[in-house]
Order: sequence, then structure tokens, then C-alpha cells
Amino acid sequence: MPELLRQKVYQSIKEDVTYGKLFPGQRLVEAQLAERFHASRSPIREAIRQLQSEGLIRLDERKGITVARLSTKEVDEIFNLRWLLESYAARLSADQATPTQVAYLRSLQAKLKIAGKKADLEAWIHNNILFHDFFSENSGNDNLHKILVNLKHRVYLYHYIIVRVPGHFETYIDQHEEILKACKKGDGETAEKYMKAHIESIRRVLVDQLDKFRIF
Repeated sequence: MPELLRQKVYQSIKEDVTYGKLFPGQRLVEAQLAERFHASRSPIREAIRQLQSEGLIRLDERKGITVARLSTKEVDEIFNLRWLLESYAARLSADQATPTQVAYLRSLQAKLKIAGKKADLEAWIHNNILFHDFFSENSGNDNLHKILVNLKHRVYLYHYIIVRVPGHFETYIDQHEEILKACKKGDGETAEKYMKAHIESIRRVLVDQLDKFRIF
């Protein structure tokens, strides 16, 4: 039971960070979290320690527990790593993609189009996470998957900045489409090429926005 509670607290806070319900720099109070989850301080602290080890939460002697605030440099570094690793995952998974897997990606693409038209940011983030996670999950490399999941969760909140840039929904969909076509053909090399272009375009827009309007 304590382990289930710790996992519930961990997962709930992680999702709140991912979907923008908690924002970078926001302070978390142990007593309030204990009240929210009807838990003692112990599972709260264990969940916080796990989130801290993943870079989502920071502990500061003056500020206490806060949601991690990334500098523009840190965001840039994370996307540079994603550029290398996620494109490699795309190559590995596209080379062996089955018709069923391609159909799954196509269904996510359809949901992303709907979310874009409705400007439903939470649905967009959710389905985009599933789309990108597909490649590391199906790469056949468990360590690659674990590294990418950690890197991506640290910057998902910042995607809220990207999707507010005019025309970005359409650009995103077009770039996904090229990756999808490569998967359908079983062409890992082309999937890698377009994933690199996709990640680079996200990095460039996000870093530019953070430099111009330091929101967090």
C-alpha cells in the first residue's frame, strides 16, 4: 500500500508538470501535498526524491521544493541530445515498423490534427507524447528509451510555448507526415533524417521564444 501511494503521488505530480498544471519555479509544500493525497509525509518525500533525481523537481534551502526551472542553455542542451538520440530511435523503429504500428502512428496523427484545429493543448501534448514515445519504445534498445523518456519529460512543459507560435501546428503535422511515410516504407535512414529536421525546428523555435520572452 505505501508503495502504491508513493507511485500515485509521483505520477500525479509528474503529470501536473508535464501538462502545465504546475509551472517552472512554482513552490510545492509538503503539508499541502499530504492533505491533497491523504498521505503521510513519508510517501510524499519519497516521490519528491524520485522526481528530483529525474530533474523535474529541485530542492533549495531558501525556496524549498520547487518545480525545476530550466535555463535557455539547459533547454538547448536537452534538445541537442534529443536530436541525436531520437533520430537514432526513429531509424531503428522505422526499419522494422509493421503495418499495425504504422496504423497506430496514423491514428495519433489524426488525433493531433483534431487537437490542432480545436487548439486543445492538453490533447495535443498527450498525443504528441505518444507519437514520439513510439520510436524509443520500439527501437529495441531499452536504455535508449529510458534516457529519452527522462529528457523529454524535462521539457514537455515548454511545448506550451511552441504550440502558441502561429503556424506551428501545421508545421508539426507536416513534419510528422514525412516521418510516417518513411515508417510505412520501412526506410530508417529517411525517418532519421526527418526526425532530425523535426527536432531541430522545435529546438530553434523554442530557444528563440525563450530568448525573446523569458516566461519562466
